[in-house]
Amino acid sequence: MVAMGIMLVGLLGMLKVVTVALEQNLRNHQRQEVVSVAETIMNGMRTQPFNAVFTPATTVSSKLRLGNTTYRVTRTVDDLTTGVSKRYQVDVHWVFKNVSATHSIVSVRGAQ
Repeated sequence: MVAMGIMLVGLLGMLKVVTVALEQNLRNHQRQEVVSVAETIMNGMRTQPFNAVFTPATTVSSKLRLGNTTYRVTRTVDDLTTGVSKRYQVDVHWVFKNVSATHSIVSVRGAQ
């Protein structure tokens, strides 16, 4: 009976470890996907003409293992030197377990 109690405590501890590992794996997968979304949008912005106007905010849907996820994407374009260079910023916002997070990337582009 004592041995069964000790085994039960050990198995419950291992179950918690597996749960935490799965959660971290999902969190890392989502972070990797957010980086990919940000890079794709930034690359799309950089391929447009220098004076192009971008939609400031959009949403991007994605299918992760546990279901659909929606990312809110914000684009910002600032003139660093009028007509010579611009600063592009892409912010991707998401929620994981009721905690908000943001990933930002920035690039500078000069007129050609």
